[in-house]
Amino acid sequence: MEIINRVLFFKYALPCAGTLIERGSLTKKEFEKMLGLVKKEKEPEKGCENVFKVAMAHLTFIAKEKNKDKIDDEIIREYFLFRHDEAVDERFGMVGDFDPIECKTYPGIVRDLKEDAVVETPLGVKKYKKVFVGELKVNDVVVVHRDFVVEKISETIGKKMWDLKKTSSKNIFD
Repeated sequence: MEIINRVLFFKYALPCAGTLIERGSLTKKEFEKMLGLVKKEKEPEKGCENVFKVAMAHLTFIAKEKNKDKIDDEIIREYFLFRHDEAVDERFGMVGDFDPIECKTYPGIVRDLKEDAVVETPLGVKKYKKVFVGELKVNDVVVVHRDFVVEKISETIGKKMWDLKKTSSKNIFD
């Protein structure tokens, strides 16, 4: 199934590439080429998305569920923001060769900006690469995946994501 906004897809998918490199289904050189393009808001060559088999299967399922013939931004965000955790947990139960906590997406608030973005998430405060986002400001609400800030999101979506995370930490949006 065709992805309309392939750059957005890769911003969410590429942080998982380390696992695929370790498994041998993606080379470091292929990853670096895709990353370099996406950092410049350019699309990797057609077909590169198929290396992310689990994500593609879930995105296709959601599109069909919504009677859509293409994977649009809404579907990409629904999967990575709200359904990805379940897919990560299921996959970890099957293969167990990656860190399921780090592989999930999290909402956060930018607390500081230096070389990297310092973001507070349900996991605590950590530095994240900001290569996928344009200008960030302190207090921007973002979604992070592994070591990357993927994109800015609304406070409403950030709060909804935070509430869905199984964590005992106080919701920073309250």
